[in-house]
Amino acid sequence: MIRVAVVDDQQLVREGFALILGAQDDMEVAVQAEDGRQFLDAVKIDPRIDVALVDIRMPVLDGLAATRALAAVPHAPAVIVVTTFDDDAYVLDAIASGARGFVLKRCSGRELVDAVRRVAVGDSILSPEVTGAVLARVRSTGPTSTADLTSYALTARETDVLALVGAGLNNTEIAARLHLSLSTVKTHVSNVLDKTDSRDRVGAALLAIRAGLAPPVS
Repeated sequence: MIRVAVVDDQQLVREGFALILGAQDDMEVAVQAEDGRQFLDAVKIDPRIDVALVDIRMPVLDGLAATRALAAVPHAPAVIVVTTFDDDAYVLDAIASGARGFVLKRCSGRELVDAVRRVAVGDSILSPEVTGAVLARVRSTGPTSTADLTSYALTARETDVLALVGAGLNNTEIAARLHLSLSTVKTHVSNVLDKTDSRDRVGAALLAIRAGLAPPVS
């Protein structure tokens, strides 16, 4: 059972997310909080929360500050930032704050549920729209080829996988794109994270973007 916290200052949003997630057989909405401070207090009381859906703009303590504060909390939940704001600065700030995913509130219920499940098993997620925003920001701040991949000793196939991670594809999509088994893709992703010393999939995606990697042609 995936135990989820929903953190948003809008009651309608909180209840809507709770309704969608609570209807899943493998999910339980354990906490609803209207600001970052309530959320942190709840996590300290109940450390068994697996994933938190956290809004950015909230009173008392915003979502980015709350996410940063989780670094000092043992067994902290993985954070998915969910917001109406798709500005690239928010994306980068959320990643820098330790978020494991970033999705927009206009996503479908299916996409929201998929994001929670993926993050719950240790994956990270950037929606294609968000990946585009990150790419635009990195390109606007300098040349794309600012990361040198040669020191990581990636194989050609691992480089292909890294490029597709940077394009926002999940493991199933990468497997289909490269005509590989899902288990093989998982192994390649794991190797890429280890070799590049990336904290998670989001970090690897940023590396791919900074290196100017283009997705391989199938």
